[in-house]
Amino acid sequence: MFRHYCWQKKMHRRKFRRCSVKKFKVLPKVIVKGIQGPQGPQGPQGLPGPQGVPGAQGQQGLQGFQGIPGPAGPVGATGPAGAVGPAGPAGAIGPAGPAGATGPAGPAGVGISDFLSVFRADPGTGTDTVPGNSPITFTGVLANVGGAFTFTPPSPTITINETGSYFISFSIHNQGDADFNLTVNGTPITPLPFSGNGGGPTAAEVIITVTTVPTTIQLVNANATPAQLHNNINTTMTILKLTP
Repeated sequence: MFRHYCWQKKMHRRKFRRCSVKKFKVLPKVIVKGIQGPQGPQGPQGLPGPQGVPGAQGQQGLQGFQGIPGPAGPVGATGPAGAVGPAGPAGAIGPAGPAGATGPAGPAGVGISDFLSVFRADPGTGTDTVPGNSPITFTGVLANVGGAFTFTPPSPTITINETGSYFISFSIHNQGDADFNLTVNGTPITPLPFSGNGGGPTAAEVIITVTTVPTTIQLVNANATPAQLHNNINTTMTILKLTP
């Protein structure tokens, strides 16, 4: 084996590198291998190295078996009431329930508690004559309820005993032309009489107000000449008390 050695020598103008070769005789190295000694004790663990770059994500494994359901948790708090939904369709009408007990009678209502109905009848076969300027005499009573009226047949006069408003209707079946007045205490209640010509009854319906009692009511022939009425029942009058 040879080794080379080089050195530098300075010259006046240039720098040269001269190398010389020296020869050395190298003897072969003899290695004598001895018996291996026992393994020494393990040295202390070194410091952890820096974390390596994460590897690529592996393939997803197979889904495991479903576990056993756990016990039911506690009941949660009641939530707020929801909005009211739309009304559903009306159901079928159910059977009628049993009748309830009869309630107590109510107070008496305000109605017509006083009324009077009278008539005139002539049993003859001819005509029934009413003298001129004279009242018609009533011969019978159909009804007299309450204490507002006094009448005893035969009489041309009906007496009203209580103040208030009264409804009066009358009908007179005369055979020829005739005029009649409805009078209150002898005074006609209308400026002209009620007239009829025999083709139909002389009839009227009026309401009067009585402020003083007693007050008398009559139907009077308004003419000086006699009035001729039909026979049988030819005159009726009904009086109803309307208000106190």
